[in-house]
Amino acid sequence: MKLTTFKYFYPEKPRLLSIEQPLFQRLSDHNSFVAEKKYNEQRLELHCNGSFEFWNRHEEKLNYAPNDELMDALNRVPLHGYCQFDGGLRHNKVPGIKHKIMIYDVFIWQGKLLIGKPFWYRRTIIENLFQINGDPLGIPEQFPNNFHKVFFDVIKNDPEIEGLVIKNKAGILKLGRNSAYDSNWMWKVRKPSGRYAF
Repeated sequence: MKLTTFKYFYPEKPRLLSIEQPLFQRLSDHNSFVAEKKYNEQRLELHCNGSFEFWNRHEEKLNYAPNDELMDALNRVPLHGYCQFDGGLRHNKVPGIKHKIMIYDVFIWQGKLLIGKPFWYRRTIIENLFQINGDPLGIPEQFPNNFHKVFFDVIKNDPEIEGLVIKNKAGILKLGRNSAYDSNWMWKVRKPSGRYAF
């Protein structure tokens, strides 16, 4: 499907997972899965078609204007045609963190809707556009294994990190027109609430 004008698609919702569940270890041991940091952020759909529009996961346009540094970073991305990215707006959720975006996925690339494409394919697109852990605009580092150690390493000293999102590299993109689907290839693992001491 070729798209040239704005269309809103609801992003998939990762399923909740605890580090104590056996599935957590099975995913860690399987080479088909990667883990990414889960930031304390606002879910963002970034629409790009000659200009940039910022939308949330509830089909609402955000009242947000990037600062000059972020706007310059956005304008340097080599985009052609209508593109739509899934990301996180890191702005005023954590003290001292403002005007930053982390891009996690791409839904529409140069007018082509990527429903049915695997995550590894979509990740390749964004890797060619954005720097890993880039600031103020980037994509997240991926961790290929040992998710238990990664989980505690990433939440230990960074108040902006809430946990991990675990993704199947072969995960097929599904988008909703009226509501969000529960994902069958993404899991969200949250920071524990006071049970663990560091």
